[in-house]
Amino acid sequence: MNDIAPALGIDLGTTFSVVAQVNRGGMPVTLPNVEGTPTTPSVVFFDGDRIIVGAIAREAMATDPELVVQLVKRRIGSEWIFEYRGVTYHAEHISALIVKKLLQDSQRLTGSVNQAAVTVPAYFNDTMRAATRHAAEMAGVEVLGLLSEPTAAAVAFGYDKRPVELRGIVVDLGGGTFDVTVLEFDHNDLIVKGTGGDAYLGGANFDKVLFDYFVDQFDQSQRIDVRDPESLSIEEFTQVSQDWLLRANRAKHDLSVRDRTVVQLQAAGLSTRLEVSRESFEKMSAVMLDEFSEKITDVVHTAGFSMKDFGVVLGVGGATRMPMVQDRIRSLFGTAPDTSVRPDEAVGLGAALYGARCQMEDGHGLMIEREAHDFIENMKVTDVSAHSLGISVFEGEGGRRRMEVLLGKNTPLPDVKSNTFFTMRAGDTQIVVPVLEGDSSVPDECLRIGTVVIDGLPANRPAHQPVTVTMSYDRDGILKVTARDDSSEKSVSTVIERTGQLQTASSDLAAQAVKNAIVL
Repeated sequence: MNDIAPALGIDLGTTFSVVAQVNRGGMPVTLPNVEGTPTTPSVVFFDGDRIIVGAIAREAMATDPELVVQLVKRRIGSEWIFEYRGVTYHAEHISALIVKKLLQDSQRLTGSVNQAAVTVPAYFNDTMRAATRHAAEMAGVEVLGLLSEPTAAAVAFGYDKRPVELRGIVVDLGGGTFDVTVLEFDHNDLIVKGTGGDAYLGGANFDKVLFDYFVDQFDQSQRIDVRDPESLSIEEFTQVSQDWLLRANRAKHDLSVRDRTVVQLQAAGLSTRLEVSRESFEKMSAVMLDEFSEKITDVVHTAGFSMKDFGVVLGVGGATRMPMVQDRIRSLFGTAPDTSVRPDEAVGLGAALYGARCQMEDGHGLMIEREAHDFIENMKVTDVSAHSLGISVFEGEGGRRRMEVLLGKNTPLPDVKSNTFFTMRAGDTQIVVPVLEGDSSVPDECLRIGTVVIDGLPANRPAHQPVTVTMSYDRDGILKVTARDDSSEKSVSTVIERTGQLQTASSDLAAQAVKNAIVL
């Protein structure tokens, strides 16, 4: 079999995205976009017949906010929609447009390479993972595998440093999501021991803190509350808020290198010059920093370790550059975060290595340096499930419902588990198995991600018949559930994927629009 070009690694981020590839020398490198930058803003601007992704789209938030979509990763797997020219787009479709931009820009450098490993936040649930995979496939990517973002960053670190018997923790605070992963390195092997986080905490939250401060200060100086409909129309407020959020983001970056910065705010024909200090910004962010610390502590303790058990703390994601975040990490672990693998690019670099490993598993040789080829070929990555998976069952006749866990949180992947349950009533011709995801014993506090139904059973069935439920969770975090009625030997299997709104004519129209889109 002839050697082929290495696959891509795609980090589809909340605020910025990255695409990388292992080069002929065996080093993972970021592939710059057509504008020449290593990261691409995850922002989409619907500009007439054209769709613009990246920096220009980001700037358009201040002038055409109603035509711009940002932070879409926070909505993936949900029922959120964006309508444009008669087409209803879901979060997957918007994400697909971002991936399409990444793919076409990378192919200027790689030729026709379209295979890729795609990363997702460790704390994404099954619905979100399946939706992310679907988005990449709509963009024309052949997805070789999904990999948790902190695990990908650890792969990049492990490949660069080749540590032996080292326990580490990845603190990944990106633009919109936060992941914490405990893992162990041993040369070619990387074993995840525990993971957790928050799909709605990231750098954008710190931008919002500054934005709220801007609003209050403008109100004090100009006696205008921009959030009041009597002060600004909806259109005016939308433009002002997008402009101020951009200014908040710039101020946040300024305060990572300076003690203070100045922001010029304009609204309703009035202007205010506002000075913001790093100290005041940190005080405003105290609640989020405490939440950040609590998540880290919980993941460490759930994995069975203490804060002193780590030889390295990897800082990943652009928000870890903020001094207040670095100080908080230092106070928790007694050491500064290691940012030797660039925080903005580490996830994409690790994804490229993982994609190359997936190609080798499929029997392909790669056009890279021999020593690197051998190391990647022998590389083993063991990830874990971020949430418990199980089914809803009754505790005896007339008993309350509870979540029966088959695959617990932090289960090494891939894994398969089975358990046998018993029907309650005689004469049931149908068995319904609700599939749940979550860490509560109360089914209503878990996410119902699917249902397996066995139909056509005989009407004269007695009660208390055995039903075996099997769950298999692959390394991409995609779940397959099988329910088998042991008496009749009838069996039904299903891959739990996103259902509902994507199975519509409007969704088909949006998918076709993505396929035909001219993305710049």
